[in-house]
Amino acid sequence: MPAPMYGADDPRRCSGNSVSEVLDKFRKNYDLIMSLPQETKAERDFRNSIWLAERNEKELIRQTSIRPFRKATYTKFIEIDPRLRNYRSRYGMISNN
Repeated sequence: MPAPMYGADDPRRCSGNSVSEVLDKFRKNYDLIMSLPQETKAERDFRNSIWLAERNEKELIRQTSIRPFRKATYTKFIEIDPRLRNYRSRYGMISNN
């Protein structure tokens, strides 16, 4: 005789509902969903814009936590010593750095 499947007797997986009970629950939930008023396009756009703004805010917070803003300690180029500006490199050429 084959063994039952693993977890078949687990009460968390056994619904204990008959077909009629499941259909009654489905009808009740379906009627509840269908009784809700229809959402207008303006309301849907408003809800989507709020969702998008919250998502962008969360993304900015996430990006900041990954790469925090760092300000440069200097904003000008470092001055080169005039003695090192012109020097002779290989084959006698003048090299400017």
